[in-house]
Amino acid sequence: MGLRENKEVVKDADVVIVAVPVSVTEDVIHEIGPLVPDDALFTDITSVKQGPVEAMSEYSDQVLGMHPMYAPSNSIKGQNVALCPESGKKWTVMEEFWKDHGAHVTVTDPEEHDRAVSLVQGLMHFSELVLANVIRKSELGHDEAEEYSTPIYSILTDLTARMLNQSPGLYRSIQAQNPENEGVRQKFIESAEEISELVDNPEEFSERFEEMGEEFKLGESQKRSDKLIEHLSSL
Repeated sequence: MGLRENKEVVKDADVVIVAVPVSVTEDVIHEIGPLVPDDALFTDITSVKQGPVEAMSEYSDQVLGMHPMYAPSNSIKGQNVALCPESGKKWTVMEEFWKDHGAHVTVTDPEEHDRAVSLVQGLMHFSELVLANVIRKSELGHDEAEEYSTPIYSILTDLTARMLNQSPGLYRSIQAQNPENEGVRQKFIESAEEISELVDNPEEFSERFEEMGEEFKLGESQKRSDKLIEHLSSL
C-alpha cells in the first residue's frame, strides 16, 4: 500500500492499527505518522514493542503497543495479549475489546514486554531452529526417527515443523528485531555447553537438575503434559 492509499485509510480513523511484518513496522509508522488524526489511537500488533512504541510516540499523544500472543489461526478466547500503553487514555478501548472476546490481558511497558518475549518467543523459536538443524545434520533423519518416536519427540518436532511451515522472514525478524534476543541466544549456547559438561559428573548433574526444576510448577506441568499426550495418542 502506497502513501496515497495510507492517507485515505488513516485520515478519518478513530483507531490506527499498524499490522505489517515486524521488519518494516517502524518504516510504516514513520510513513503514516504525520497523517494520523490528533485524536486517534495509534497502535500496532507486532511482536517487538520498544522500537514501534517509540516511533509512534513521535506522532501521537494516544499510543498503545499491542502483542496478541497467538497465531491468527487460533481463536482469541483464552489467549494472552500484552498491552503497552505509552500515552493517553484511549488505549482502554482496546483493553475492553480483548477482554470482551475472552483474552487474558497483561498491561506492561515496552521494555518489560521485550524482555519477557525474548524467552517466550526468542528462546523458544531459537531452540526449535537448533533442534531442526541437529535433526537435519544427523545420520538418522526425521522419518526414520519417527519409527522410534516417543510422545515428547512427536510434540516437540510437531511444534518445530509448525514453525518451519511459516515464513522464514518472520522468524528471522523476530530474532533480529527484539534487542533482548541476542543475550538470550548467547545464554542458550553457553547453557548447552555447560549442561554437556555436567553429563560426565553425576553429582553435579543431579544438583543442577534439581535447581532447574525450581523454576517450574512441576506438578501442574506434569498434569497438563499428561493430558496432552493422552489427547495426541487418541488422534
